[in-house]
Amino acid sequence: MPRLAKTPTLPPAGYLWTPEAARRMGVSVKTLWNYRHLGKGPQPKVRGRKLAYAIDEIDAWLKAQDDAEVAAKQQAARESRPPEPRTTRRPARAIA
Repeated sequence: MPRLAKTPTLPPAGYLWTPEAARRMGVSVKTLWNYRHLGKGPQPKVRGRKLAYAIDEIDAWLKAQDDAEVAAKQQAARESRPPEPRTTRRPARAIA
């Protein structure tokens, strides 16, 4: 059985290991793995037996997500109908 390293290995310069990348992106590690297999999100590079995510790619992906969200809100605002005018209730008729 292999021994665990006493000190964690540092990622290459400009890269983050999977848990740190997930934290930076605001998603869980499981979501990051799903993104990898679906071809979404920043793609990792294999470094030894670990996956390393480029910080520049993470930041670019986050910016693209923000831009897409703003564009979707603007599109929804353009397509929405104006509100219907309010109608007042008619007074109840008196029974004669």
